[in-house]
Amino acid sequence: MGLSLILTLLFSADIAPGQLRFIEWKHLFNGRDLSGWDTFLRGANPDEKNYGLNVDPEKVFSVIQVDGGPVIHISGKYWGGIITTQEFGNYHLRLEYKWGEKIWPPRVNEPRDSGICYHCVGPLAADPVYPWPRSFEFNIAEHDVGEFWSIDYTIVDAEAVPISDSPNEQAAFKAWCQRNGADKPKLQFQKNGKKHTFRGGGFMPAGDFEKPAGEWNVLELYAVGDRSAHVVNGKVAVVLTGLRQTVDGKEIPLTRGRIELQSESAEIFFRNIQIRDVAEIPKEVLE
Repeated sequence: MGLSLILTLLFSADIAPGQLRFIEWKHLFNGRDLSGWDTFLRGANPDEKNYGLNVDPEKVFSVIQVDGGPVIHISGKYWGGIITTQEFGNYHLRLEYKWGEKIWPPRVNEPRDSGICYHCVGPLAADPVYPWPRSFEFNIAEHDVGEFWSIDYTIVDAEAVPISDSPNEQAAFKAWCQRNGADKPKLQFQKNGKKHTFRGGGFMPAGDFEKPAGEWNVLELYAVGDRSAHVVNGKVAVVLTGLRQTVDGKEIPLTRGRIELQSESAEIFFRNIQIRDVAEIPKEVLE
């Protein structure tokens, strides 16, 4: 066992000073099958069938061996995802992903796309027209991994700064708009920036922290109370506060729910999916 792994096992940001114990990680993927997960699928194209809940005749979701170990393989052919049967709150989620080669219609000419939807609530896509339940998305999209995206008009606050007039920032913003089919907001996450409220849509993350296609990336999601942080390969992409939803015309906190890994027209592999309880987000992530 290497030193870095030993330190990871021994030390935790949520341990009080003077305490020492092994981190209690729970594996959400057992390496054998999809126990603990539901599946939901709808057609990505008009002529495709909506399979709905736990019907996957085309094996969009499977467990295979890649790089010497078990992974969850998502072909991406249909839209939907695998979603935990259990709800979670106040946690640190950690997993690895890498892209496959296949990209499906209607997005064959667009960047590869997937995501982690968290605090999923309400009926599990009871209406098959829309494949993802109300949630907050930790987006996994080429060049924008870690960005926030609102699913069904969830609401967040985040610190951000305006895109400057510099050619580099203008070019980066233009590229972000093209990838996301948007023309605003003209903002990028930055710690200690001005607080903005986002109702629907998304905004630019702090940077492009993804490794080249074909390499494994490490994603970490901290979700504690009404706050969350998206970390990509050790870099903070966004920090969100005031996580909430609108119910009966009133905004109320949304602080727990199920976790979904998306299928969205791109082949992707996931491995080492782990979760642990935490009481707070580490200071080095927030500051």
